[in-house]
Amino acid sequence: MDSTQVVIIGGGATGTGILWDLSLRGIKAVLLEKSDIANGATGRCHGLLHSGARYVVKDAEAARECVLENRIIKQIAPHCVHDVGGIFVKYPQDDPAYFAQWEQASEKVGLPTKRLSTDEVLEMEPNLPKGILGAFTCADAHIDVFQLTLANVTAAVSLGAGLRTCSEVTAINIEDGRVRSVDYSDTRTGEINRIRCEIVVNASGGWAQKVAALAGIEVPVRCDKGSLLVFNHTLVSRVVNRCRKPGDADLVVPSGPVCLLGTSSKTVPGPEGLTADDAEIDYLRDLGIELIPALAEARILRIFSGVRPLYIPKDAGSAGGREISRAFALLDHENLNELGGFVSIVGGKLTTYRLMAEVTSDLVARKLGNDRPCSTATKPLRALIDAQTLNRARRILPPQAAAIAERRLGPALGQIVRIIEAHQEMAEIVCECEQVTRAEIDYVLGDDYPAPIRGISDLGRRTRLGFGPCQGTFCGYKAMLAGFRSGQWSADEAADEFSRYLDERWKGQDFVHRGKQIEQLYLSQNLFGVTYNFHAGQEE
Repeated sequence: MDSTQVVIIGGGATGTGILWDLSLRGIKAVLLEKSDIANGATGRCHGLLHSGARYVVKDAEAARECVLENRIIKQIAPHCVHDVGGIFVKYPQDDPAYFAQWEQASEKVGLPTKRLSTDEVLEMEPNLPKGILGAFTCADAHIDVFQLTLANVTAAVSLGAGLRTCSEVTAINIEDGRVRSVDYSDTRTGEINRIRCEIVVNASGGWAQKVAALAGIEVPVRCDKGSLLVFNHTLVSRVVNRCRKPGDADLVVPSGPVCLLGTSSKTVPGPEGLTADDAEIDYLRDLGIELIPALAEARILRIFSGVRPLYIPKDAGSAGGREISRAFALLDHENLNELGGFVSIVGGKLTTYRLMAEVTSDLVARKLGNDRPCSTATKPLRALIDAQTLNRARRILPPQAAAIAERRLGPALGQIVRIIEAHQEMAEIVCECEQVTRAEIDYVLGDDYPAPIRGISDLGRRTRLGFGPCQGTFCGYKAMLAGFRSGQWSADEAADEFSRYLDERWKGQDFVHRGKQIEQLYLSQNLFGVTYNFHAGQEE
């Protein structure tokens, strides 16, 4: 039977952040994730690194946390952050009293901002409506959530931490009032395993209630669904927010070659089986066009939904999703429920993931008698690349591919360079949208990679393959062949995996019944000999 000091349940930003924090303190930890890293709320958000501006009026404390964490994350993980900046735009149909309230609240929480005239804003963002009244600047940014979780995992594994994906916890075993071990099932093979531990950390987001119930504990979390639309162009160079009380479809986030419009807010029973119907899509799109008129002509690439796992204190009553605080709560079940060795971290935001990991790890360290302080606020998640490796990469790759590979791979770029120098055909660009080479795919599929690949979708979360405008139509098949050639999958397994991958890619598009995107879907299906029932989301 395996053993460790701490088992972390949940492979989102918070769970992987805790894994990294504990590893820096010399505490042995293993993370169990039922699917793949960043597959839950972390991978289903708009990727906004909040400046705090969205919360200054309603929740000053949350805003202050964001102001600080925004600065920290930009310092420790610059390769994950696209520091595009943001603006809060004043629209003539919104309440002018809120503009003044926002500006005053920003000053109180220490949020740096600058007032812009209409002409200044339109010069910066010409796709905004001509009738806007001006804007305020803020330090919003876009963060690659997949790179962020991967960076935390990679850094932690390098210090001896463990990661087990496709590992669903089935039992939390208790003896004498303490957690003693965890049982988990391999979701691909069905194999059951047990790991002994001293402490279990429940960092499972929308699944926190379900996980806590395995230990006989009730954790009050409400799932608030948010749907987002992905468009085929950026349209804006900065994060554009509407300067009013937070509501639906009031922000657009540029993300590489695409942009995201979000979000909606609706209470749902749980984090699985989420969909967005035609009415919700049309509603979001209409609001988005009011925000950015050019969205009317843009192509919707895909639609996806995620949940905000909101902590519900006893005094929250029947408050709706946007009325519930985005603050987080650390629950020590030894004090709350007389169950030793069990801790839950719930609520919060992506921007505060590191802070959430810090306070959780502080508590765990105290329980284990470890007095080493947190160092994640100053310790870079990744080392710098040496100049020689950069020069070699620039000689063998096109400029754009070399620049993207440098940002995405960091020091691992050296391995890609060695592969290509030995086999020039490995410089082939497999994913044109995200500039992913054959060499990078082979590296990620290799046995020494710190975050094992179980499927093509996992490969996408490591490299962004299939995330661009073609949505995997031309690169997914090549990824399947690479997995077969490397021995990752047999011929039958590769075919099954490719079918699952296509289903995953199409699932986010099955309600897109507009223009060019329908043509692309039919092209994809004709290429691969599959007929798809768009609205039902089922192969025929």
